[in-house]
Amino acid sequence: MDARILEKIISLRHELHQHPELSMHETATKRRLIGFLRENTELEIVDMGRWFYAVHRCGTEGARRIAFRADFDAVAVNEECVLPYASLVTGVAHKCGHDGHSAALCGLACETERRG
Repeated sequence: MDARILEKIISLRHELHQHPELSMHETATKRRLIGFLRENTELEIVDMGRWFYAVHRCGTEGARRIAFRADFDAVAVNEECVLPYASLVTGVAHKCGHDGHSAALCGLACETERRG
């Protein structure tokens, strides 16, 4: 992975970790992920309300399709780890890893875009 993209993905993951949102309340998280993809890719973003997806068109008619997905909600637990990017929301944390899953999928989108 391109080092510049990797740094962006790490920063995104830390940002998501600091600002967790519970299931069905992920408005800021969804907005941030869509913003990241718009800033760093030319993917087509389709906003479905509570969730979204991004489309990469390879340009080959009839090409096989593959989908990747990631949840981006957090859970109702206190952050117990001492991290410089620990949750800033009392009683809510990304203990499920969805912040990492979402950031990794954004990294995959950037690499897919970069490699054509």
